[in-house]
Amino acid sequence: MSDAAHVPGAPGPAKAVQDLTRHVARIALLQYAGPQGLLDEIRAHLERLGGYLGRPGHPGGTAVLTRGMPVARLCLPDPDAATEAALEDLALLLSPLLEALGLRSLAADLGRVNSWVARQDDPEAALDRVTDFLRTLGTAAGQGAGVQSMDIRLVPHPAPTPLGGLILPLTGRYRARQALQVTPAPDWTLEEQRAAAAATRQLALVTERLSAERRLETLLSLQRQLDSVPAEELYQPLLDAAVQLVPGAQGGSLLVRRGDTFHFGAVSGYDTTPLRNVTFPWQHTRDTWYGLGADAWRRGVPRVLGREGVLHNGVGYDRDGARVEELLPEVEHLQSVVAVPVLFGDEVYALINLDSFTDPDAFDADALRVTQAFGSMASLLIHEAQRHAQIQSAARTDALTGLGNRRAFNETLEQAVQAAAQDAHPALALLVLDLRGFKGINDQLGHAQGDEGLRRVAALLREVVRGSDQLFRWGGDEFAALLPGSDLTQGLEVARRVTQAISALSIGGLPLRATIGVASLRQGGTAETLLQDADAAMYAAKARGEPIAVAGRGEG
Repeated sequence: MSDAAHVPGAPGPAKAVQDLTRHVARIALLQYAGPQGLLDEIRAHLERLGGYLGRPGHPGGTAVLTRGMPVARLCLPDPDAATEAALEDLALLLSPLLEALGLRSLAADLGRVNSWVARQDDPEAALDRVTDFLRTLGTAAGQGAGVQSMDIRLVPHPAPTPLGGLILPLTGRYRARQALQVTPAPDWTLEEQRAAAAATRQLALVTERLSAERRLETLLSLQRQLDSVPAEELYQPLLDAAVQLVPGAQGGSLLVRRGDTFHFGAVSGYDTTPLRNVTFPWQHTRDTWYGLGADAWRRGVPRVLGREGVLHNGVGYDRDGARVEELLPEVEHLQSVVAVPVLFGDEVYALINLDSFTDPDAFDADALRVTQAFGSMASLLIHEAQRHAQIQSAARTDALTGLGNRRAFNETLEQAVQAAAQDAHPALALLVLDLRGFKGINDQLGHAQGDEGLRRVAALLREVVRGSDQLFRWGGDEFAALLPGSDLTQGLEVARRVTQAISALSIGGLPLRATIGVASLRQGGTAETLLQDADAAMYAAKARGEPIAVAGRGEG
């Protein structure tokens, strides 16, 4: 034996091991939080006796077993029979203690992990914590050989092809759509398997909570856009949000109704080019593609189509107005689709189709709940966008003539000047028009006839200008026309056509005439300078008794 075993006054190795065994039996369960702490205590005692705590695969020594597998070896130099017997007794005591301490430590670790994960708002941090926990399972009692090579990754569930290792589905309140793949498959005990499943479930619950919060944030963000964008500009953000937030969705389309047909308002996961001229008769869309009946259609009930339903119900579309009795090529590879009508008032305004390219069972009960809620919210958002658009339009429209009012003119002029300034040679003309003879019509014939005269002038202006030109009534008998892309010469040509058209106009036998000032945007000019130039030209024409004056020139 070593000199450490023969210190004068010290007990022999066998007696020392027996004392250690009694010490362990008395305090282990109270003193140590986990099996590693107990093994560290044993190691220290053995080292004082000249021995050591060996690895499970180390030759010699007395094996300490848990669940029938060696986790360590008790090694003393040249043990006699009594010492070997004492080591056997210590090993027999350690086995159940290590198992009990392992379970207690496992429960404590799981509780800490679940408590920490449940408070997380960062899904990546929650995933990292659960992954770290899974890597530590089965290692506390010395079974950690090779644990550093364990690979844990997030994978789709069900996977399109069989995966190796251990698959832990992320099942919370709803069906698992992702799983943790652990490779190589660990040799966990039943308790460790249960702990892994519990931690994975907590991760799934957190992921579901964060997804619900993300859905709410996305919808609130869309709602905040209502004041700044027309309904048409909500189509793509709405569809993108649906694809992102509805479980199982990988792409989709938003069909918008125009009269008796649906057209593509937005797509996700497809090339838009071949779909631009594709339309679907609304009745065929309702009765064949959707196919749940008129009542469900009007209530916005989601409809799931599996692979067979897609191939059967998807036949038939129009391209450039010509009927094609085939399956749209973009639909051929779909495995399942959920379609939800979007209502505007009592009518279906749009249809959201969410597609899975890989999973025939992608859209289950939880996906349908989210889809229907999203469809209802989309209906409200589009309705609000349309209402905002109507309010905005009314606030910028002259009620009598239907032309833009002074507020619309100011906003449009600023935007047109900014757009023209982007070009090296900006081209933007402005016509400011005042009616001569209008006061006489009002005084002699009354305001009703005066209003009729203003409406007829507005109608004439619409006929004379181009479709890209913009018309406004400032108020009273003053009008303006913005001509994007036009220079001073082109603006003068339009002014001549306007004066000629109005000169042929009479109200109750009384003539109307126009005085027009023409200006174009100077190099480096602003909205204010353009308006000043046109206004000054108009007053110059009035002063000279002429129908037209051009800024910087004489009469046109």
